[in-house]
Amino acid sequence: METHNDKTPFIASTLRHRAEEHMKSPSDMKQPVLAEPETERLLHELQIHQIELEMQNTELRQARDEMETILTKFTDLYDFAPIGYITLDSSRAISAVNLAGASIIGGVRSRLIGRSFGQFISVTDRQTFTHFLDTVLISPVKTSCEVTLLNKGKPPVIMQIQAMATASGQEFRLALIDITERKFTEAALSGKRLELENINAFLEERITQNVEALRDKDQMLILQDRRAIMGEMINNIAHQWRQPLNTLALLTQQLPLFYDTPEFGHTFYKENTERSMSLIQQMSRTIDDFRTFFRSDKEKISFDVKHIVKQALTLLEMSFQEQQITIDFQVEGTPMISGYPNEYSQVLINILMNSRDALVEHKGTDARISLKLFIEGDHVVLTIADNAGGIADEIIGKIFDPYFTTKDLEKGTGIGLFMSKTIIEKNMGGRLTAHNNQDGAELRIVV
Repeated sequence: METHNDKTPFIASTLRHRAEEHMKSPSDMKQPVLAEPETERLLHELQIHQIELEMQNTELRQARDEMETILTKFTDLYDFAPIGYITLDSSRAISAVNLAGASIIGGVRSRLIGRSFGQFISVTDRQTFTHFLDTVLISPVKTSCEVTLLNKGKPPVIMQIQAMATASGQEFRLALIDITERKFTEAALSGKRLELENINAFLEERITQNVEALRDKDQMLILQDRRAIMGEMINNIAHQWRQPLNTLALLTQQLPLFYDTPEFGHTFYKENTERSMSLIQQMSRTIDDFRTFFRSDKEKISFDVKHIVKQALTLLEMSFQEQQITIDFQVEGTPMISGYPNEYSQVLINILMNSRDALVEHKGTDARISLKLFIEGDHVVLTIADNAGGIADEIIGKIFDPYFTTKDLEKGTGIGLFMSKTIIEKNMGGRLTAHNNQDGAELRIVV
């Protein structure tokens, strides 16, 4: 590698070559006529040397101008930077400071030189700053800390100080960034965050209390709805049993009346007994049907939907006859689905009782409910339609909402259709929808 001494002969040779080229060019310099060759040689050397000096002088002036330009730019950047720059010497006194730095710590820049920087730091942070500079001395990278600076006549400011030590360890270069506003904002945000957390905690507690209250209310409404269904079922049991009990009473009364007559014999006694047992078995089956309806399903099973529909219609048969409502049930194929048969039956009874109530309120002639059960693709579809005039457009989108009812409070809770939709969609993965046809409302169960 070339050293400075190695380059010197080369630079001199280059400069001499340039001087000689300059001398060959036309010049106003007078060429004295010398007789002696040695004198001419010396004169030649002097002229070349003069040209070299002039060229060196020109280059020095250019270098000086460039340095002054660079220095001016550096001074502008240093002095007018928005961040404070401070240089500390080995004794940690200020050896240089820009205008922003002087403004931050307060005072005339010239009067800050030589003063200890630590005196501008709050008492509580001075030890932290001392340890910080000790760390900077042994750290190869830029290090930062946060301290509070005191500026006479002005409020304290919070500064982030980024510092590096020179390679010799004799100076510290400090950059001062004012983070007072940011800290105040963070403190305000922290206060707001704490306030929001307290509000959230309060709201969560209120929500928990309200949810518990709503859950209790739901349980009460569900129990009320179930009691209403149970009351309906008991009423249906009464309808189902009334005729068999009347017939059984007549058969029982026949025994003493015919006992002393010629008609009373083994055949009469046998027929009377068989008819009585048939009625008793019919009543027993009714009890089994109702007991099955109120039993909760434990697991999904595959069941015949036609059988469930017929069972539900049997439970409600006498109630519909009493209101002179005709039931029409049509089946295509043998639809089977996987689910909870008792829950499906509960949904169907809820819908049928709603249709019955709508027909009674409508007071139309030829009241009827039509059920159609069929297979559509991979699904089993059951439609229940009545001719009660349909559901008003403004409420048809609400009939499955919880607690929505058009009945008097003592006649309806508004939970029946909501529970039905929940059972079909959540428990059985199907759909329950409603729309109007030309005669009335039609509900569609798809599972």
